Amino acid sequence: MPSTVTVQFRMDKDLKDQLDTMLADMGLTVSTAMNLYAKAIVNQARIPFDIKASRYYPNAETRKVLDDAMAGIGMSKRYSDMDEMRRDLDA
Repeated sequence: MPSTVTVQFRMDKDLKDQLDTMLADMGLTVSTAMNLYAKAIVNQARIPFDIKASRYYPNAETRKVLDDAMAGIGMSKRYSDMDEMRRDLDA
């Protein structure tokens, strides 16, 4: 296993929080992402900006609504079949 070194850099807290959230959604950590970035620079001999998340990434409020919907929070009753739904509608 190659030897490793610790690299430290400063970043705006809000940017770091957004980065952590976005990378977590991709299954990555900041450390893994920075290693990928460094390897891409070395391998391509350029700054690679073609790896990116969607520019339509949801904000915190939208993310909460999506998470709640996936968990069934605030949703209407679920039906197992159309007959069950019709019985409720006719009631």
